[in-house]
Amino acid sequence: MQTNQKIALLRSEMASAGIDAFIVSNADPHHNEYVADRWCCREWLSGMKGSAGTVLVTADWCGLWTDSRYYEIALDALEGSEIELIRASDIGVPTIDSWIKSNLKTSQTIGFNGADTDLKQARDWIKKFDQANLKTRSDLDLIDIIWKDRPAAPKGELFIVDDSYAGQTIESKISTVRQEMKSAGVEAYLLGRTDESCWLLNFRGTDITAAPTPYCFTLVTQDNVNFYIDAAKLTPQAKSKFEAAGVTIKDYNAVKTELEQLNASTRILISPNHISYQLAEAVKHCMQIESRLIVTDLKAVKNETEVKHLKQALIEDAAAIVKFYTWLYTSLRNGDPVTELSASHKLEACRAEFEGYRHVSFDSIMGYGPDGALNHYCVDEESDKPVLLENIFLIDSGGNFTHGTTDTTRTIPMGTPTQQQKEDYTVVLHSMLDLLLLEFAEDTTGAQLDGICRQALWRHGRNFKHGTGHGVGFGLEVHEGPQNISGTSTEKMKLGMISTIEPGCYRSGEHGIRIENMVHTVISRENEFGKFFKFENLTFCPINTDLIEPSILPKNQIEWLNNYHQEIINKLSPYLNKEEQAWLTHECRPINQ
Repeated sequence: MQTNQKIALLRSEMASAGIDAFIVSNADPHHNEYVADRWCCREWLSGMKGSAGTVLVTADWCGLWTDSRYYEIALDALEGSEIELIRASDIGVPTIDSWIKSNLKTSQTIGFNGADTDLKQARDWIKKFDQANLKTRSDLDLIDIIWKDRPAAPKGELFIVDDSYAGQTIESKISTVRQEMKSAGVEAYLLGRTDESCWLLNFRGTDITAAPTPYCFTLVTQDNVNFYIDAAKLTPQAKSKFEAAGVTIKDYNAVKTELEQLNASTRILISPNHISYQLAEAVKHCMQIESRLIVTDLKAVKNETEVKHLKQALIEDAAAIVKFYTWLYTSLRNGDPVTELSASHKLEACRAEFEGYRHVSFDSIMGYGPDGALNHYCVDEESDKPVLLENIFLIDSGGNFTHGTTDTTRTIPMGTPTQQQKEDYTVVLHSMLDLLLLEFAEDTTGAQLDGICRQALWRHGRNFKHGTGHGVGFGLEVHEGPQNISGTSTEKMKLGMISTIEPGCYRSGEHGIRIENMVHTVISRENEFGKFFKFENLTFCPINTDLIEPSILPKNQIEWLNNYHQEIINKLSPYLNKEEQAWLTHECRPINQ
């Protein structure tokens, strides 16, 4: 069915329900970044892939709002359809609610699916539409009516993470959460984010491609821990482990009814960002405490056991990338055809050689040449292009291992680089190392770190529109809060946090450059001025030197890079064959200062 046909069917259902405008997103009941196919409603309707984008359909108009990362991808997907691209990152562009208030008439009705829309978003829409004398309905899933072959809810098997990896038992985590609840005066705590339940109960899942979290809820009180999940996902080992820890297993769909049955005096902790409007309505009779979720901060600070295992995962991951690079260059020089998609499959196969690897931590970004300028480019059969021995190749990929989650970006030359490519690349490297080597005061925010990282780029008249870095989960989601390094972040960097540093430079239609390392926040020193932190580098994957313009890079960074590459040779060589070791040695050759 073509996009315009789907829109026509949706309009028919809207007319029957008395809906004048309907909002369609890819949101699921947990507000996950990556969602199972069942909840890819916006993607099904519009054809546009990616994590960001919302469609608005009226009786005579249709638009898709997305940010700058997806402009070009959206244009390709929307070609031939009536959907208009709304460039949400551009200055002066109206938001969805602003557009609705300007274009709909008094008393007209806007609809959205409250079962999948988070409370914060729903509440904001309802308030603004009410102020404009517009009506709202949140009880409709019109996409479900017209999507005849909609995938069923997934039933992926979950698996237990051994305490030797987690560094803490389920019982001790529950005890810690209850202590925090008591301190906050909270009697019940609904874990709406799926990764929160994974952390608390030491398990991972297989419901979502490239994300290790199954669809589930957990409700914690001082007396009970109720785990809401499809029982078909539980192995006997998992069931036994949960029950031994005092966890009661209940059906996934029972959560709404049981929330409605809570005593009206119950003080329940919820997050407007991570509870659906429908479930928030189920506890509206309770005393709702809207605050920062307890597990958010607990899982963000990694314990010594987690850090130890993650370091090993990153070494193995880097060895897999070196194996891939050796194959890539050898294949192309032998005249064997390589495409972005075949390269992506090969990189995953290299990771799969290592014990503990489960799946990619996100869909690999294989941006050859101009495709590298698309920040979140995801290759598929339709967009696949050949990789040649010319231009440059941006590869952003990661693995989800039992013993950690990885995320690494490297940009490599496929031919002789141009002077502009070398200068772009070197300034990006300069920026990345400025932050990686920084010493900073306790309570420094992500916004402050973001500005520091961009200084070298700004001095050379360059910039990038995405964030500089994000938190990373332990065998969990590759984008984990609360910390992020961006111009709007007020989050403070804390000891034990695992983050990325990934500045870039993108020239539309030409090439893209990004370099990314994962880092661990550790103590640097303490004196009369307070505590100072620094980043411990965790990524040991070679940084290409053929693309470096040495005159731009500070002497201390060249010295660091030479030492870094020698350390890489020492760490990775035991995992490589002779051909791969030879490639690594050449790639890690010193830069002359």
